[in-house]
Amino acid sequence: MATNFDIPQCPNSIEGQYRCAKSDVYVSKETDDAFVIRCRTCGTINIFPKSRDEKKGRYEARLKLDALRNQRE
Repeated sequence: MATNFDIPQCPNSIEGQYRCAKSDVYVSKETDDAFVIRCRTCGTINIFPKSRDEKKGRYEARLKLDALRNQRE
């Protein structure tokens, strides 16, 4: 499981909300489109979508490469 982002704190422990004494979060599952983040302390589950910028950049680079190949032909 490869993660390239900082795991956010448990929303129940962020300032003003005291339902979670200690933010102890981990990535419990990773799908193609999102990360499922769970807090060991309070059991809260959060879903964070993956960035689509990387996929978009790869797609655009592929289009440029295809256009260059077509020009050469």
